[in-house]
Amino acid sequence: MTVMQQLPLPPAEFVDRTPLLAWMGERLAAASAVGRPACLALHGPAGVGVRSVVQEWYRRMAEWFSAGALRIPLGDAVSGGDALVSEALGDVLADLGVRRGDLPSSIESRKNLFRTRTHGKRFLVVLEEVSSAAQVEHFLLNSPTSAVVVISRSRIRRLDLMGFESKAVDPLEERFGLELFERVLGGGWFSAARVAPGSVARVCGGYPLAIRATAAQIASTPEWEVAELIRDLARRGLGALDPETQEYVRDSFDRAYVGLPEAQARAYRLVVGLYPGATVFVDAAAVMLDQSQHDVRTLLAALAAAQLLTRVSADVFEFHDVAHWHARDRAEADEPFAEHSVVVERVVRWYVEQTISRDRVLSDRPRIGPGYLAPDPTVVTREAALDWLEERRGNLLAVVTSAERFQLADVVWQMCEALWGVYHLHGHYEEWITSHRVGLEAATQLGDPRVRMRMASQLGSALFGVGDLDQAGEAFSESYRSAVEAGDATGAQSALEWEGKIETKRGNFDAAMRKFDASWKVAARDVPEHLRPRMFALLWLQRARTAFDAEQDIDGLQPARHAVEFFEGTDERDNLAKSLLVLGKILARLGDTAALATARRAADLFRLDRSARGEMEALEVIVDIAPEQDDLDRLRDLRRDLGEPDEEQ
Repeated sequence: MTVMQQLPLPPAEFVDRTPLLAWMGERLAAASAVGRPACLALHGPAGVGVRSVVQEWYRRMAEWFSAGALRIPLGDAVSGGDALVSEALGDVLADLGVRRGDLPSSIESRKNLFRTRTHGKRFLVVLEEVSSAAQVEHFLLNSPTSAVVVISRSRIRRLDLMGFESKAVDPLEERFGLELFERVLGGGWFSAARVAPGSVARVCGGYPLAIRATAAQIASTPEWEVAELIRDLARRGLGALDPETQEYVRDSFDRAYVGLPEAQARAYRLVVGLYPGATVFVDAAAVMLDQSQHDVRTLLAALAAAQLLTRVSADVFEFHDVAHWHARDRAEADEPFAEHSVVVERVVRWYVEQTISRDRVLSDRPRIGPGYLAPDPTVVTREAALDWLEERRGNLLAVVTSAERFQLADVVWQMCEALWGVYHLHGHYEEWITSHRVGLEAATQLGDPRVRMRMASQLGSALFGVGDLDQAGEAFSESYRSAVEAGDATGAQSALEWEGKIETKRGNFDAAMRKFDASWKVAARDVPEHLRPRMFALLWLQRARTAFDAEQDIDGLQPARHAVEFFEGTDERDNLAKSLLVLGKILARLGDTAALATARRAADLFRLDRSARGEMEALEVIVDIAPEQDDLDRLRDLRRDLGEPDEEQ
């Protein structure tokens, strides 16, 4: 079993916190003794070192948590509610080995699957940036040897009612603040300034983040200026501790920023202040700054050394939310706004190009974006494309919001169109809906009916995926109207097909068939001839599914066979498996002996694609006909992994 290692190492200069670490160990032992997971909540303001405490505890307890540590940031869920909590559950389930295409759609099913996947294993689950007890409820474990640690800025008293034990992480005592300065700078670091070292430590208010940034500033200052810098720090002070406490951290960032060479200061202002997303990739930052990757890597490494960034790997950096706030302020104060627009437009357009290049690999669906018109020289495998899109998914969503902020409406909708492939394959419905609502607004501003058609259609697909059939129907009606206005027969055909799928979901089978008939007529009459065969095959598949759902199996038999016949001659293994599955279901209900072999072939194809839900549906047909033990065991495993109830066969 892969041991999850999602927590960074604690800072090398970790000091104090001995009583707090001992308390955490005692509570873990006490909970384990009565057969329950430990539930701990640590709270403290930004920069006080709450995360470092948890990281150090895990370093010391790694042997106990043999399954490893899971890190789940929930900051975005403050405004997104259950939608983004569900997305976070999806991300952690994917980390635990569940294919994204097989994730349950409901938050309750995802929660159950999370508990199933972690049961009986020794996990440390760390929930970061928590703002409410409601977020935490979805990540509670039932494994008595595990622990859940909540990190928040202030105490959440409702957690007490859920069995959590809480502790505040306070600023360091002065003696430990001095120890941290000495660990970073060495003994006697203050002697040339002829000031008491405690006066400098007190400037930082006991906040480790502020101490490290201040120490880094001292370390990077020329030797002949150190004494004056330290005397200045001792004189300034930070004033009284306010509830937000970010002023302490800001002051520390200010001191680090002021001493940066101009090239580093500019990189800090523009990248940390304006980059789309909190994870910075060197290639994108190089485009943003219009410099070589080598030079930008060096600049970002220098910012990491000054504690203004965190280096994740050779080419990936992250920044703290306070750093982003501070850098954006500095950009507004020290950089012409015209430069903001230039650098943001450069990086968001680059991200659109890169996303289009990878989206091409995922599907042959029709696209209208100008980036799809020219041949793409990039050679990338499907696996590599998906890896890139998933790794940068947070950045790609941020591109949409950044482009909206800088009034780049064409970037907004083109990025949305390019994101449809990964969103559709992996079911990222919350991000899909959020981005495409912005995309539809951008399309309306542009006044282009073809763009409005595309955005409404893609938004409708997401709404259909989450079961919001009323809003999905409105979106596809808008898509159809826009397609007719634009004279786009392909868009009109697709909208009618989707309206048929909605009617099927509603149980209006006759209305669904009428929609499919209308879609067929548009394809046969108005769509370019080379596009028709695939459209007809998909419509055969939809007809077969609708007939099966309506228990009109004879009517669905021939359409299912037509769909299988078409997809046999393509590389679309997924659609072939879906066609075989519905054919197998129909044959089984008709008592045809070919049902077993048909369903078996569908199961094999789904398994090759690692599509657990599809394989589970095919196996349900198989074991209903011939319940062999191997198939029953495999079906039970799939149901367990997907969080589905295990029905008796």
